[in-house]
Order: sequence, then structure tokens, then C-alpha cells
Amino acid sequence: MLKLWGLKTKQNRVRRRLNILSGDFLTASVLLLATIFLSFVFIYVYSFIMCSPYFQIKEVSVRGLKELTEKDILTSADIKPSQNILAINTEAVTRRVCVNQWVENVYIGKELPGRLVLEIKERTPLALVKQVNNFYLMDVKGFVFKRLGKSDEVDLPVITGITEKEQTQSLIVLNTLEFLKRMSKSGEYSYLGTISEINIDRVFGVSLISDNGLYLKLGIGGFESKLKKLKLVLTDLENRGIKSNYLCVDLSDESKITVRSKNIPQKTQEVDKGKHYLI
Repeated sequence: MLKLWGLKTKQNRVRRRLNILSGDFLTASVLLLATIFLSFVFIYVYSFIMCSPYFQIKEVSVRGLKELTEKDILTSADIKPSQNILAINTEAVTRRVCVNQWVENVYIGKELPGRLVLEIKERTPLALVKQVNNFYLMDVKGFVFKRLGKSDEVDLPVITGITEKEQTQSLIVLNTLEFLKRMSKSGEYSYLGTISEINIDRVFGVSLISDNGLYLKLGIGGFESKLKKLKLVLTDLENRGIKSNYLCVDLSDESKITVRSKNIPQKTQEVDKGKHYLI
């Protein structure tokens, strides 16, 4: 009896295991079939959408242009006519457009069903820099991006003293460019006239020449505070009938301002050679 009972127990155990395996196999089969079915449905829907004329590009809008034309951007973007908007590789389009030297960055937006928007951020030239006997445009980040051509109509200060490409990213150059940007946007420094040339020297710092003949030695750093002091000095000179044109002003020492006359026409009072204004 014990042997018979033990045999039946083993048979029941095997039967339960087979039932479990059968259930697992059936479940796996159903899941596999469902996955295959959904995959076919997804591929069909994807193919239908990609081939549907509803999502074809019907309009490409280009925004943010100042120096470039819409034709320049569309030629670089190389977007095929009637291409599906969902199939556009935005990274590839961005790389192609950014090959243009004027383009700093591109944002690509998709307005379904068929409108593509290219928002262009152009580089803003801030100065000219001479390298290898040619003049190049430089932006506020010190990026030299384009050789000056005959068709480029610019009125920008010329930066001298930068002999190597790596020097455009030095701290003194970037600080000078940032200050030049603030000067160009603010009327606070109108008394200086238009800056025509800026010389940058690693040892002696920054000096500049304005179109009215004013020559300033600014040294290294603290440009804003130095020019505020200069304004007081120039106002004092004007009150005493001395023209501020054609002066050489040394502001490199923050404790004093040294003014020397170069050639001041129509002045009513001579400026003492090497006159010091203690600050």
C-alpha cells in the first residue's frame, strides 16, 4: 500500500509540473504572437505615415536673418522638395547650415502637418582683426569667422596686437570685446567718439584711438571705472576751454590720469606737458 501511494504521489507531482509548463508555454506563445502582430501593425502604420502626403513639407520658414538671405540658408539646408516632415534629420540639417560662417546656431521646429521652421542665430561682428595679411570679422566671443570681402560693408574698430589665432581666446581679449560690446550699445561713452583702433598688449594692456584723435591707454582691466574718471577730466578741460581732441591720456595707473597734448587746434589754454590728475 505504501508503494502504491508513493507512486500515485509521484504521478500527481509530474502531472502538476506538466500543467504548469503547458500553461507557461501557452502564455509565452500568446505573448509572442501578440508581439509579432503589434510589430506588423506598427510597421504598417509607420510606413503609411511616412508615405502619406499629409505630412509632406509644404512650407519652410526661415527666421532671424540679417546678413544672410533665405536662399543661402535653404541651399545649405538641402531639404528635398515634398520630403516627409517626420523624416527630417534635424541634427544633419543643423550641421549643414552651420557650415556657413555667419551662422552661430540653428533651431529647427516642426509645425505639423507640413511646416518646417529654421530659426537662425547669426554671428554679430564686433571688430576686425588682421591675420596673415588679411582682415577678418570677429564676434563678441573672440571667434574669427570670416575673411573681410569686398561685399562686406562694415564700420568696425580694428584690433591689433593679436598675432596668433589662440590669442583671440585670451582673457584680456575677451574682456576687451565684452567692454567694446557694452560701449557700442550704450550712449554713455559718446564723448569718446567712434573707436577706430584697439591695440592689445599682454604686458601694457589695452589702448585705443577714437576718430576724433583721442588716444587712451587703459592698461589691464577696470575699464569702466577708468573711463568714468576720464569723463570728469575731459569735462574739466572743456570748462577751461581746452578741446578734448588730440589728447594722449594715460589711464593705466588707477591712482592718477596723465594727459599730454598731441596737437589741439583752436585751444584757448595750453595743457601742461605731462599734466597729472590725481584720483
